[in-house]
Formats: sequence, structure tokens, C-alpha cells
Amino acid sequence: MSDKELDAYCQEWVWWCYTRRFYLQPGAQNILARMQPAKVKEPPNARNSAEMQFFNAAVHAMADMKEHAETFACFRLMYIEQTGNLKRVAEQKGISRPTYYNRARAFARRAVSLSRSFQSATARMAEADSVHAD
Repeated sequence: MSDKELDAYCQEWVWWCYTRRFYLQPGAQNILARMQPAKVKEPPNARNSAEMQFFNAAVHAMADMKEHAETFACFRLMYIEQTGNLKRVAEQKGISRPTYYNRARAFARRAVSLSRSFQSATARMAEADSVHAD
């Protein structure tokens, strides 16, 4: 995956995360609240794929690991928080801008790799369950 493709994939994941809050309808409302017009016209609609779910699980799993703390910090600032002035952020961290990009993308690449491992492990477990069910 090229840097450009990786960036697009991570942006798609950010959008996917944003749209997950629209899965559940709001709870019961009082009569006055139900009479008000809806504030959201059309909810965002990112694709609902197992691939994004596995990537999301991988990002969250790696974020909790101490060995990925520095790369996750860059990933979080670049993709999740979408910090505007990357040169200033890199300078505050005491690294160059290319190092900042490399760390963020290294975390993303490892997360993609882990998500693929999750997918293949899930597929193997499903196969094993179907064999045992017969």
C-alpha cells in the first residue's frame, strides 16, 4: 500500500468511526421533543465492512501497547485529531516533519497488518466451528 493509499484508508476509517454513532436510534423522548424537527437531515453513511471493524480493533489494541506509544501519538494527531500545522507539532515533539509522517504511517501499516491477522484468525475459527458442527 502506497503512502497515498494508506492515507486514504485511514481517512476512510476516521469517517467510518464518525458514522458509527448513527447505528442506534435515540432513546425515548418526551412529547415536546418528538414534535421538534430533526436536526440531522441525512446521517453520514460510510460503508459497513468487516475490514473497517478489524482495522478499528487493531488500532485500539495497539494504542494500549507501550511499545507503540510514540507512533500512536503521531497517528492520533495526523488522522484522528487532524492537527493543522504538522511542522509545529513535529517541532514540539523534537522530531522532523518527515519523521512525524513516518511514525504515523508506520503505526497505520502495523495496524493494517494486525487487522489482516485478525481477519484470517476469525476465518480460521469460523472454519473450525463449521467442521465441528458437522
